Amino acid sequence: MESICNQEDLKSSSSNNNNNDEKYILAIDVGTTNIRAIVFDKELNILSKSIQNIPLIIDENKPGYIEQCPIQLWEACKFVVKEAIALSPARDTPSLIRSCGITNQRSTFLTWRRDTGKPIHNLITWQDSRAGDLCRSANSSLAIKGIHGATKFVHIFTGKPRYLAASNLELSTAHSSSRLAWVLENLPEAKKAAKEQQMLFGTIDTWLLWNLTGGKEHATDYSNISATGLFDPFEMKLNSVIFYLFNIPYHIMPKICDTSHHFGNCLEELFGYPIPINAICGDQQSAMFGECCFNEGDTKLTIGTGCFVNINTGAQARASKFGMYPLVGWKIKDEVCFVMEGKGMSAGTAIDWAQSFGMFNDPWETSSLAASVPHSQGVVFVPAFTGLAPPHNDPRARGLIIGMTPSTKREHVVRALLESFGYRCKELVDSIINDGYCPIKRIVADGGVCQNDFVMQFISDICNSSIDRAAHPEMTASGVCMLAGLNVGIWSTKKDLIQLRKSSKVFEARMSRDTRKNLFKRWQRAVKRSMFWASENHFSGDDGYGDSDDESTQTSSTTGSPNTSNSKIQPPPLK
Repeated sequence: MESICNQEDLKSSSSNNNNNDEKYILAIDVGTTNIRAIVFDKELNILSKSIQNIPLIIDENKPGYIEQCPIQLWEACKFVVKEAIALSPARDTPSLIRSCGITNQRSTFLTWRRDTGKPIHNLITWQDSRAGDLCRSANSSLAIKGIHGATKFVHIFTGKPRYLAASNLELSTAHSSSRLAWVLENLPEAKKAAKEQQMLFGTIDTWLLWNLTGGKEHATDYSNISATGLFDPFEMKLNSVIFYLFNIPYHIMPKICDTSHHFGNCLEELFGYPIPINAICGDQQSAMFGECCFNEGDTKLTIGTGCFVNINTGAQARASKFGMYPLVGWKIKDEVCFVMEGKGMSAGTAIDWAQSFGMFNDPWETSSLAASVPHSQGVVFVPAFTGLAPPHNDPRARGLIIGMTPSTKREHVVRALLESFGYRCKELVDSIINDGYCPIKRIVADGGVCQNDFVMQFISDICNSSIDRAAHPEMTASGVCMLAGLNVGIWSTKKDLIQLRKSSKVFEARMSRDTRKNLFKRWQRAVKRSMFWASENHFSGDDGYGDSDDESTQTSSTTGSPNTSNSKIQPPPLK
């Protein structure tokens, strides 16, 4: 557990602002392996912060299973909220917390019993690939092939994007839908609860909301549900085709509400005051809102554990020819904003991997190491640890370092590693441009890896675009803070928020056209060599000796198992 608080801010806030007119907002932010609570003021200054880790549960006897303990998550949520409030100017008067928002990584989910509130199983995380066989079977079925053929035909005559999206439908373990289908097929307790109509489904936001309100609210928002694979963004309702294919009962689903909405109040006994919960938002959409990407063509780049590129496509859901899928960015009353998202998979994960065997001691060293050599000396690093996402869509791709010679130094490899993030961003940006729905007007950036100046400059160079890096260290949390504050009138309109978004640095492209072209061609050659590497059995956890030399073999759409240790990791005891 880590607690962070800016003591100078606290002193000034306590002495000058601790009065009944002050308005504070609480943000609960759930990442892949931690949960944090942050108290903001109306200028988006961070007044206090508390963090606890939520370790992954990985069992060597169950390949592909990557879970977390839902009870531990709930206990950690209570702890960080209590500590963040205790460290804030609201410590003696929790009623000064006028609003609360929840943001979370989106595809981890849980089912639990309505009558007892008891989880039926652990949280099944977004990295979990246990449903790989189910996806492969479904994708090769006559039903999916029929959908592909019929919707391609209809799209030719109508041109409607929903038919283009359906014609490219590939079921993947990356979505909650396939893993939920696995639960309903394989867990007797889940079957029993569903039959008794006592089973509830929810992503992390829904599980926390249920507990914060004492079981009164079973709900989510449009941004989260749109990322599960269970929702049709073109029709703005649950996807009946997926529910039919996977035999998922509708009664287990949460109520879908606006992103900025009063979801209920926290139980008073939890934090000393019934704090109202006024926003729920998926992490990438929340960061996009925090970056004030309110206009069509505004594009957000986030590089943390993974790499994400999101473009605001306005009031219409769009379809992609490159495997990206439209999501609801946010819904506020009559306003619905859609985004197109491209996911670059491993980023911070690749840095952790390189650090684990001593390539460098601290990630902050990587910028100076990379800049200490004029180029990578021909070395290319493809961070395909769990496959390649759009535009390649190859789950069988694997990580690759190529181009090394006897004169290759660690600085060249580190530089190649950092450059790989730029290449993946360029692929996603180029895909958005080639889809041709709306031009990219500006690119803003946030996330831990984006604090690396070398990475940011290379992305600017290889994409030939200005990149505006946010100054705020907590864009995901600040986005849901904005949404929660809008709902209670702390801010009146989105225009009030634009002045709160500040830049730390704007990176301008300075690479020549020929250099950019040649570097990207070399990257493309390396990517081709990384593809189709894992055998199909690898998805089910073979012994690592499975091989597939035939690159013409049809690829599966499932995601391979992350690069994790075989040792069994159990969560520490609750505090």
